[in-house]
Amino acid sequence: MSDPLVIIFGGKTKARILDVLLSHPSESYHLRGLALAAGTDSGNTSKLLKLLVEGGLVLAAPDRHSTRYSINSRSPLVPPLRQLVACAGALMADLRSVAAGIDAAYIGVYGSVAAGTDDADSDIDVLVVGDLSVVAAQAAFKAIGRKHRKTVNAVAVTAAELAKKLRSGAAFWTSIADGKKIDLKGAWIDVASREATAG
Repeated sequence: MSDPLVIIFGGKTKARILDVLLSHPSESYHLRGLALAAGTDSGNTSKLLKLLVEGGLVLAAPDRHSTRYSINSRSPLVPPLRQLVACAGALMADLRSVAAGIDAAYIGVYGSVAAGTDDADSDIDVLVVGDLSVVAAQAAFKAIGRKHRKTVNAVAVTAAELAKKLRSGAAFWTSIADGKKIDLKGAWIDVASREATAG
């Protein structure tokens, strides 16, 4: 399966570099550190960074005898690009890979990651709708959390429990229903339609 970010950004190096920088907006990297995190070679990474700095997407800050690079959060292009990476980047690809092997009607990411407002300390909030315990759901995504240095908080409910919680009007469940979500397995619109019909 083709990497959507490679297709959209027009190259593997560019896609991987932007994925790292946009996924960690509060962090800065030396050239070698960024190349290591992105899995790219330093030569091509250096050339690309020069273009990204010239284009205003990346900031270059002198650091003793080197330079540190970070995403330019003030650029008007960064918010929509962060949303794009949130939906199609390496983190979501890994989460979707795990979700595909879970017997559930729906699995999706909600909260700050889905909204594109996350920072380095934000957790990954995952909703699982199916006959799976919270402990099992947490265990399923644990390796992804370690890989991406993020804490994954999984909430697992059956379809019947979800319907009951949504009808209760509780603030937590209302915020999930009304907030942005990134579908990992199944589609939230189908879940919402079933609950509306059931109600």
